[in-house]
Amino acid sequence: MSQYKLVDKHAIEHHNEYYEVRATHNDDQTQSLFFTTNEENLEDVAADIAAEHLPGVKNWTVIPHRKDS
Repeated sequence: MSQYKLVDKHAIEHHNEYYEVRATHNDDQTQSLFFTTNEENLEDVAADIAAEHLPGVKNWTVIPHRKDS
C-alpha cells in the first residue's frame, strides 16, 4: 500500500509540492482529490487513491503541482 496524505483543496497552498488525481466519470463530470507523498511512482499512489476513495472510476490521471516561488 502506498504512503500518501489527502489534502483539502483549500489547504494546498501550504504545501510546496502536491499532486492531483483527476477522475472523469462516464457522465463527463470530473472529480479531483489532492494529495502529498514521498513515493516515487505516482501512478501506483494514484491507483491506490482511486481504488480507495473513487470506487468505480476507471479513467483518471495524475497532475503534479508545484508552488511557484
